[in-house]
Amino acid sequence: MSYIGRGIDQIDNISTLDNLSFNGSDATFNLTQNGVAFTPVSSSALNIQIDGVIQSNNYSVNNATVTFDFVPSASSVCNNIRHYGVGLLTTVSDSSITTAKLGADSVNGSKIADDSISDEHLDITAITGQTAITSLADTDKFLVSDASDSGNLKYVEKQYLPSGTLVKIANGNTTGASVSYVDVAGCFTSTYKIYKIFFYDVNTASDTALYMRWLTGSSTEQSGNDYTWGISGFNSSNGGSNSGGQATYINLIGEDMRHDADEQFAMEGTLYNPSGTTLKKRFNYHSGGRRTGNYTTVGVGSAEWNSTTAITGFRFLTNTGNLDSMYYVVYGVVI
Repeated sequence: MSYIGRGIDQIDNISTLDNLSFNGSDATFNLTQNGVAFTPVSSSALNIQIDGVIQSNNYSVNNATVTFDFVPSASSVCNNIRHYGVGLLTTVSDSSITTAKLGADSVNGSKIADDSISDEHLDITAITGQTAITSLADTDKFLVSDASDSGNLKYVEKQYLPSGTLVKIANGNTTGASVSYVDVAGCFTSTYKIYKIFFYDVNTASDTALYMRWLTGSSTEQSGNDYTWGISGFNSSNGGSNSGGQATYINLIGEDMRHDADEQFAMEGTLYNPSGTTLKKRFNYHSGGRRTGNYTTVGVGSAEWNSTTAITGFRFLTNTGNLDSMYYVVYGVVI
């Protein structure tokens, strides 16, 4: 029976097979394309035209052969054989596959060409959209381009990165509060053998001396008469002074400091092996400020705490009155 419907010239992306030759005695014929055996997906995927009539429901397909329900006449002409159907296209038309045609997660790594992903295709939220961390473990990893290996991407762990000599351990200030002392507890551990301590922008409510005491345990202040210290100073009036002794504190400047609103005291000190329990604790420091009498004064000192107990922190305090402002920074020294 003949076929009435959409013309075969209007069916896109079809395969054209070799025409059949009839001998008037055979009903089964080989299907080929360019002389090579061709196996259709099913009989319904074929469109066969004989003597200008499209054949329908009068043949079956078995592998690469077609068998008609009749014996075509030797005089009959096979006008063409077309093969079409979903999934059978061997060449896709340009721009015919759109994003909507691709299934979710349908493209995997094996379908992406090596070295083909450029920075314009990277979503910045792949990094900025992640949770930020505020401290690094030694095994945390950084992505690097290895110049010694043609720029190939590799990773390096934090523990192998070059680091500075000073590692900040603690910092803080008394801004907005007037206090008689500041405790910095838990800043000294066995991680570092040497610590640097800085005080700056120190301003007091009255003329006063400035002291330090050590903290042990969680935050126990050591206020016994176990500190010995000596300090050598000089000032802008060409005067000098030496002082020292044994006391319940370390004297950081040797003189009372002026409390004018625009004056400040600053100090840098080095504490050695605070976590050790074999030797007494040694603290060397130098400091400067405006002394009572309106002279700039500088002090260089050293102090010992007469104990081998481990130090875990410190107290910065005044002899009288309060601290109106005070900033501190503590660093561990990498050795």
